[in-house]
Amino acid sequence: MTPTIADCLEHQRLRPVFQPIGSLANGEIIGYEALIRGPAGTPLESPVALFAEAARVGCLVRLERLASRICIAAFMRAGLPGKLFINYSADSIREVDSHRDEVRAFLKTHGISSDRIVIELTEQAPLGSLECLSRAVESIRGRGAQFALDDYGTGHASLGQWIALKPDYVKIARVVVDGVATSPFQQEALRAIRSLADSSGTALVAEGIEHEADLRICRDLGIDYAQGYLLARPTAEPPLTISEDALRVIRSGPVEVLPGDKVSEPGSNAVTRLRSGE
Repeated sequence: MTPTIADCLEHQRLRPVFQPIGSLANGEIIGYEALIRGPAGTPLESPVALFAEAARVGCLVRLERLASRICIAAFMRAGLPGKLFINYSADSIREVDSHRDEVRAFLKTHGISSDRIVIELTEQAPLGSLECLSRAVESIRGRGAQFALDDYGTGHASLGQWIALKPDYVKIARVVVDGVATSPFQQEALRAIRSLADSSGTALVAEGIEHEADLRICRDLGIDYAQGYLLARPTAEPPLTISEDALRVIRSGPVEVLPGDKVSEPGSNAVTRLRSGE
Protein backbone atom coordinates (compact mmCIF):
# COMPACT_ATOMS: atom_id res chain seq x y z
CA MET A 1 0.00 0.00 0.00
CA THR A 2 1.33 3.40 -0.99
CA PRO A 3 1.68 5.69 2.06
CA THR A 4 0.25 9.17 2.02
CA ILE A 5 2.14 12.35 2.74
CA ALA A 6 0.04 12.71 5.88
CA ASP A 7 1.25 9.28 7.01
CA CYS A 8 4.87 10.21 6.29
CA LEU A 9 4.50 13.38 8.34
CA GLU A 10 2.56 11.91 11.25
CA HIS A 11 4.82 8.89 11.68
CA GLN A 12 8.02 10.59 10.47
CA ARG A 13 8.54 7.94 7.80
CA LEU A 14 11.46 9.78 6.26
CA ARG A 15 15.02 8.55 5.87
CA PRO A 16 17.99 10.97 5.66
CA VAL A 17 21.01 10.32 3.48
CA PHE A 18 24.09 12.49 3.01
CA GLN A 19 26.40 13.14 0.07
CA PRO A 20 29.82 14.74 0.61
CA ILE A 21 31.06 17.88 -1.11
CA GLY A 22 34.79 17.80 -1.79
CA SER A 23 37.37 20.54 -2.30
CA LEU A 24 39.02 20.54 -5.72
CA ALA A 25 42.08 22.17 -4.15
CA ASN A 26 42.97 19.30 -1.81
CA GLY A 27 40.22 16.68 -1.89
CA GLU A 28 39.04 17.34 1.66
CA ILE A 29 35.32 17.14 2.46
CA ILE A 30 33.96 20.59 3.33
CA GLY A 31 30.44 19.45 4.11
CA TYR A 32 27.52 17.23 3.18
CA GLU A 33 24.25 17.78 1.38
CA ALA A 34 21.31 16.33 3.29
CA LEU A 35 18.83 14.45 1.12
CA ILE A 36 15.60 12.81 2.20
CA ARG A 37 13.90 9.59 1.10
CA GLY A 38 10.34 8.41 1.70
CA PRO A 39 9.32 4.97 2.96
CA ALA A 40 11.56 2.29 1.45
CA GLY A 41 10.03 0.13 -1.25
CA THR A 42 7.17 2.55 -1.97
CA PRO A 43 6.60 5.06 -4.80
CA LEU A 44 7.37 7.85 -2.32
CA GLU A 45 10.87 6.55 -1.64
CA SER A 46 12.00 8.68 -4.59
CA PRO A 47 12.61 12.27 -3.44
CA VAL A 48 11.19 13.58 -6.73
CA ALA A 49 7.93 11.71 -6.16
CA LEU A 50 7.90 12.55 -2.45
CA PHE A 51 8.21 16.31 -2.85
CA ALA A 52 5.96 16.42 -5.92
CA GLU A 53 3.18 14.72 -3.97
CA ALA A 54 3.74 17.03 -1.01
CA ALA A 55 3.42 20.04 -3.30
CA ARG A 56 0.27 18.58 -4.86
CA VAL A 57 -1.50 18.20 -1.51
CA GLY A 58 -0.24 21.51 -0.11
CA CYS A 59 2.19 20.07 2.44
CA LEU A 60 5.54 21.02 0.92
CA VAL A 61 6.60 23.43 3.67
CA ARG A 62 5.58 20.98 6.41
CA LEU A 63 7.51 18.19 4.70
CA GLU A 64 10.62 20.35 4.26
CA ARG A 65 10.49 21.48 7.88
CA LEU A 66 10.28 17.90 9.16
CA ALA A 67 12.91 16.69 6.68
CA SER A 68 15.37 19.36 7.74
CA ARG A 69 14.94 18.54 11.43
CA ILE A 70 15.40 14.83 10.81
CA CYS A 71 18.52 15.54 8.74
CA ILE A 72 20.05 17.88 11.32
CA ALA A 73 19.48 15.39 14.12
CA ALA A 74 20.98 12.53 12.07
CA PHE A 75 23.94 14.68 10.97
CA MET A 76 24.83 15.47 14.57
CA ARG A 77 24.32 11.90 15.77
CA ALA A 78 26.73 10.70 13.08
CA GLY A 79 29.33 13.28 14.13
CA LEU A 80 29.92 14.34 10.54
CA PRO A 81 32.38 17.20 9.98
CA GLY A 82 31.97 20.43 8.08
CA LYS A 83 28.85 22.17 6.91
CA LEU A 84 25.37 20.77 6.37
CA PHE A 85 23.64 21.81 3.14
CA ILE A 86 19.83 21.63 3.50
CA ASN A 87 17.31 22.01 0.68
CA TYR A 88 14.45 24.47 1.06
CA SER A 89 11.87 25.96 -1.26
CA ALA A 90 11.39 29.73 -1.20
CA ASP A 91 8.32 29.46 1.03
CA SER A 92 10.24 27.33 3.52
CA ILE A 93 13.06 29.86 3.63
CA ARG A 94 10.56 32.58 4.48
CA GLU A 95 9.10 30.35 7.20
CA VAL A 96 12.55 29.68 8.68
CA ASP A 97 13.05 33.42 8.97
CA SER A 98 9.64 34.01 10.54
CA HIS A 99 10.24 31.26 13.13
CA ARG A 100 13.77 32.31 13.99
CA ASP A 101 13.48 31.79 17.75
CA GLU A 102 12.11 28.28 17.32
CA VAL A 103 14.84 27.46 14.81
CA ARG A 104 17.55 28.83 17.13
CA ALA A 105 16.24 26.68 20.00
CA PHE A 106 16.17 23.56 17.82
CA LEU A 107 19.76 24.08 16.67
CA LYS A 108 20.89 24.66 20.25
CA THR A 109 19.15 21.48 21.41
CA HIS A 110 21.08 19.45 18.82
CA GLY A 111 24.38 21.20 19.46
CA ILE A 112 24.94 22.64 16.01
CA SER A 113 25.82 26.29 15.41
CA SER A 114 24.10 28.23 12.65
CA ASP A 115 27.42 28.87 10.90
CA ARG A 116 27.53 25.17 9.97
CA ILE A 117 24.21 25.41 8.11
CA VAL A 118 23.94 26.22 4.40
CA ILE A 119 20.42 26.70 3.08
CA GLU A 120 20.00 25.66 -0.56
CA LEU A 121 17.22 27.25 -2.58
CA THR A 122 15.50 24.54 -4.64
CA GLU A 123 12.92 24.74 -7.42
CA GLN A 124 10.26 22.57 -5.84
CA ALA A 125 7.82 25.48 -5.76
CA PRO A 126 7.45 28.97 -7.27
CA LEU A 127 9.72 31.62 -5.79
CA GLY A 128 7.07 34.24 -5.15
CA SER A 129 8.36 37.72 -4.42
CA LEU A 130 12.12 37.83 -5.02
CA GLU A 131 12.37 40.99 -2.93
CA CYS A 132 10.70 39.29 0.04
CA LEU A 133 12.87 36.21 -0.40
CA SER A 134 15.98 38.37 -0.51
CA ARG A 135 15.06 39.96 2.84
CA ALA A 136 14.53 36.54 4.40
CA VAL A 137 17.87 35.28 3.06
CA GLU A 138 19.70 38.32 4.41
CA SER A 139 18.03 37.91 7.80
CA ILE A 140 19.04 34.24 7.97
CA ARG A 141 22.57 35.04 6.85
CA GLY A 142 22.76 37.73 9.51
CA ARG A 143 22.27 35.03 12.14
CA GLY A 144 25.26 33.06 10.88
CA ALA A 145 23.93 30.61 8.29
CA GLN A 146 25.02 30.67 4.66
CA PHE A 147 22.99 30.50 1.47
CA ALA A 148 23.37 28.47 -1.74
CA LEU A 149 21.69 28.78 -5.12
CA ASP A 150 21.04 25.24 -6.36
CA ASP A 151 20.98 23.90 -9.93
CA TYR A 152 22.40 27.04 -11.53
CA GLY A 153 21.95 26.83 -15.27
CA THR A 154 18.48 25.25 -15.21
CA GLY A 155 14.91 26.41 -14.61
CA HIS A 156 14.50 29.44 -12.35
CA ALA A 157 18.13 29.45 -11.17
CA SER A 158 19.07 32.56 -13.08
CA LEU A 159 21.58 35.39 -13.07
CA GLY A 160 18.82 37.60 -11.70
CA GLN A 161 18.57 35.38 -8.62
CA TRP A 162 22.35 35.46 -8.23
CA ILE A 163 22.32 39.26 -8.27
CA ALA A 164 19.34 39.61 -5.93
CA LEU A 165 20.18 36.89 -3.40
CA LYS A 166 23.99 37.19 -3.31
CA PRO A 167 24.60 33.49 -2.53
CA ASP A 168 27.66 32.28 -0.67
CA TYR A 169 27.66 29.20 -2.92
CA VAL A 170 26.37 28.57 -6.42
CA LYS A 171 25.85 24.91 -7.27
CA ILE A 172 26.29 24.41 -11.00
CA ALA A 173 23.69 22.07 -12.45
CA ARG A 174 24.72 18.69 -13.78
CA VAL A 175 23.49 19.61 -17.27
CA VAL A 176 26.28 22.21 -17.43
CA VAL A 177 28.97 19.97 -15.91
CA ASP A 178 28.32 16.50 -17.30
CA GLY A 179 30.44 15.98 -20.43
CA VAL A 180 32.39 19.22 -20.00
CA ALA A 181 35.65 17.41 -20.81
CA THR A 182 34.53 16.90 -24.41
CA SER A 183 32.52 20.09 -24.91
CA PRO A 184 34.32 23.39 -25.67
CA PHE A 185 30.98 25.17 -25.28
CA GLN A 186 30.46 23.82 -21.75
CA GLN A 187 34.03 24.76 -20.89
CA GLU A 188 33.32 28.33 -21.96
CA ALA A 189 30.13 28.29 -19.87
CA LEU A 190 32.13 27.24 -16.81
CA ARG A 191 34.71 29.95 -17.48
CA ALA A 192 31.90 32.53 -17.61
CA ILE A 193 30.39 31.25 -14.35
CA ARG A 194 33.84 31.27 -12.75
CA SER A 195 34.29 34.90 -13.79
CA LEU A 196 30.95 35.85 -12.22
CA ALA A 197 31.89 34.00 -9.04
CA ASP A 198 35.23 35.81 -8.85
CA SER A 199 33.45 39.16 -9.14
CA SER A 200 30.87 38.34 -6.48
CA GLY A 201 33.02 36.40 -4.02
CA THR A 202 30.91 33.29 -4.50
CA ALA A 203 32.18 29.71 -4.13
CA LEU A 204 31.23 27.24 -6.87
CA VAL A 205 30.15 23.61 -6.52
CA ALA A 206 30.04 21.40 -9.63
CA GLU A 207 27.14 18.98 -9.21
CA GLY A 208 26.57 15.57 -10.75
CA ILE A 209 30.23 14.64 -11.27
CA GLU A 210 30.43 11.04 -12.49
CA HIS A 211 33.47 11.00 -14.80
CA GLU A 212 37.13 11.55 -13.97
CA ALA A 213 37.75 13.70 -17.05
CA ASP A 214 34.94 16.10 -16.07
CA LEU A 215 36.29 16.34 -12.52
CA ARG A 216 39.76 17.16 -13.82
CA ILE A 217 38.47 19.90 -16.12
CA CYS A 218 36.37 21.45 -13.34
CA ARG A 219 39.45 21.54 -11.14
CA ASP A 220 41.60 23.10 -13.83
CA LEU A 221 38.95 25.71 -14.68
CA GLY A 222 38.99 26.91 -11.07
CA ILE A 223 35.75 25.43 -9.73
CA ASP A 224 36.05 25.31 -5.95
CA TYR A 225 34.15 22.18 -4.98
CA ALA A 226 32.51 19.11 -6.49
CA GLN A 227 29.69 16.71 -5.65
CA GLY A 228 28.55 13.55 -7.39
CA TYR A 229 28.72 9.78 -7.63
CA LEU A 230 32.42 9.82 -8.52
CA LEU A 231 33.18 11.32 -5.10
CA ALA A 232 30.58 9.31 -3.17
CA ARG A 233 26.96 8.25 -3.46
CA PRO A 234 24.33 9.50 -1.01
CA THR A 235 24.11 7.15 1.97
CA ALA A 236 22.86 7.07 5.54
CA GLU A 237 26.43 6.48 6.72
CA PRO A 238 28.54 8.68 4.45
CA PRO A 239 32.32 8.41 4.20
CA LEU A 240 34.70 10.83 5.85
CA THR A 241 36.82 10.97 2.69
CA ILE A 242 35.91 11.10 -0.98
CA SER A 243 36.68 8.13 -3.22
CA GLU A 244 40.23 7.14 -4.11
CA ASP A 245 39.46 7.68 -7.81
CA ALA A 246 38.37 11.27 -7.17
CA LEU A 247 41.36 11.93 -4.91
CA ARG A 248 43.74 10.61 -7.57
CA VAL A 249 42.28 12.97 -10.16
CA ILE A 250 42.38 16.00 -7.85
CA ARG A 251 46.01 15.32 -6.92
CA SER A 252 47.13 14.69 -10.49
CA GLY A 253 48.89 17.24 -12.68
CA PRO A 254 46.88 19.91 -14.49
CA VAL A 255 45.55 19.59 -18.02
CA GLU A 256 46.10 22.61 -20.25
CA VAL A 257 42.61 23.55 -21.37
CA LEU A 258 42.34 26.32 -23.92
CA PRO A 259 39.25 27.72 -25.67
CA GLY A 260 38.24 25.21 -28.31
CA ASP A 261 40.03 22.29 -26.66
CA LYS A 262 38.64 19.03 -25.39
CA VAL A 263 40.01 16.10 -23.49
CA SER A 264 40.58 13.34 -25.99
CA GLU A 265 39.18 10.52 -23.86
CA PRO A 266 37.92 10.02 -20.30
CA GLY A 267 40.73 9.72 -17.78
CA SER A 268 43.38 10.97 -20.19
CA ASN A 269 45.59 14.03 -19.78
CA ALA A 270 45.86 14.40 -23.53
CA VAL A 271 44.17 17.39 -25.10
CA THR A 272 42.99 17.46 -28.70
CA ARG A 273 42.77 20.84 -30.39
CA LEU A 274 39.57 21.21 -32.41
CA ARG A 275 40.68 22.69 -35.69
CA SER A 276 38.81 22.67 -38.93
CA GLY A 277 39.68 19.53 -40.84
CA GLU A 278 41.29 17.73 -37.87
